[in-house]
Amino acid sequence: MMSIIPGAQVTSNELQQVVAYILDIAAMTATITALLEKEMAGFAKEMLEIDGRFPGFGRRLRRHASREVERAISGELPILRHEFEELLKSRLTPDDITTALAFQRERVVAELRATAFITSLERGDHDDTSLSARMSAKMNQEQHAVVARFLQSPCGMKLIPLTQQMQTLKYGWMQAIANGVSARLPLIGKGILRKHYSRVAKS
Repeated sequence: MMSIIPGAQVTSNELQQVVAYILDIAAMTATITALLEKEMAGFAKEMLEIDGRFPGFGRRLRRHASREVERAISGELPILRHEFEELLKSRLTPDDITTALAFQRERVVAELRATAFITSLERGDHDDTSLSARMSAKMNQEQHAVVARFLQSPCGMKLIPLTQQMQTLKYGWMQAIANGVSARLPLIGKGILRKHYSRVAKS
């Protein structure tokens, strides 16, 4: 006998999928890594000196930092997802959620989540430029058309006022992870030196 999934459960599953798209792990990892690279810029001269004495140190440091980022995301992401789900659940109808999920599954939207696109938004000096403005400037004609069509839908119009709030939550969370990993870089570096270069360091 076929089981029937209640409508509320379907809506809940769709909402979780929408949030999973918004909080795309690969895209957030790329963004946090880009933020971390900025934090590491201050160590550039020292790292060059260390890398000269301990070849491959910089590469190992970045690899270990990436693992730290992945661990932090894995441990803290459920809390952020819950915040987003509660926020959207209080604003969107079941039909809105279905529309949002269909939009997130669009090929064009997948392109906007691609690591290369996300990373490009973090390059350059953009202190006075919002993320939305930077995205808009880099989007092609087809991407603009798909996004504009969604924003003009009932669901899109409800989400527009929430965009800044979601961006603040999301990017504040990512910056906190970047700052946390950045603060651990000296310890990570010492661990790498002990593990891979202990004989050289003693000589």
